[in-house]
Amino acid sequence: MPAKRAKWYLLIGSILGILCCGFGCVSIAKNLGTKNSSEKFPIRTLSIQIEQDQREELFVQLQSFSKKHNLEFHLSFYDNKRVFFVEMYGEKFHILAQPIPGAPEKIDIDLYEEDPTNPPAQEVVDKLFSNLKSFISEIPNVTITEEQ
Repeated sequence: MPAKRAKWYLLIGSILGILCCGFGCVSIAKNLGTKNSSEKFPIRTLSIQIEQDQREELFVQLQSFSKKHNLEFHLSFYDNKRVFFVEMYGEKFHILAQPIPGAPEKIDIDLYEEDPTNPPAQEVVDKLFSNLKSFISEIPNVTITEEQ
């Protein structure tokens, strides 16, 4: 009798294991289909060229822009403050700014939508980027290039 019971336990355990593996694979495949913001393409980009000694002015302008538009602002530094990362979060979008690797004087500022099925209004995006450009243009000798 114990040998029959062991076979049943082994059979039931095997079936449950196969079902768990199947559900796990489906879950992993489903999650691979959803992308986080680092895998999304920006809906708008500003590329700027600025001297490294003007970065503090840039941070002040970005923070002022954030305050004006009630955005959550975060500034992080890496690699002994040679690399920075600015994050600004609003409703339906977020803005990221960081230097281009290998060219620290070039900085990309990208706007991402939080939910592609519910994007921010185009007028909002246009107004934000126009205002962002005006804040950044207050820094002397900065070059701004807008990419769509």
